Amino acid sequence: MGCWKWFNSVLKEAGVQVTEKNKDAIDQVIHDYVSEQASYGRCSADWRKAHKEINEKTEMKKELIKKLKSLV
Repeated sequence: MGCWKWFNSVLKEAGVQVTEKNKDAIDQVIHDYVSEQASYGRCSADWRKAHKEINEKTEMKKELIKKLKSLV
């Protein structure tokens, strides 16, 4: 399962529609963001926890949305 599936609400807010063509790029953006934030101790490296933490932390959610919008 792609990591983007955990972040449907964030993708929706970013206006990003997942397609066969862009799903790998979306996965990479999310993976890189979560890995970076986890390395700083800002969120868990566990996807089940990370998506909840990012959705609850407005600043992190905005950062990820900005990164995802760059794909559009």
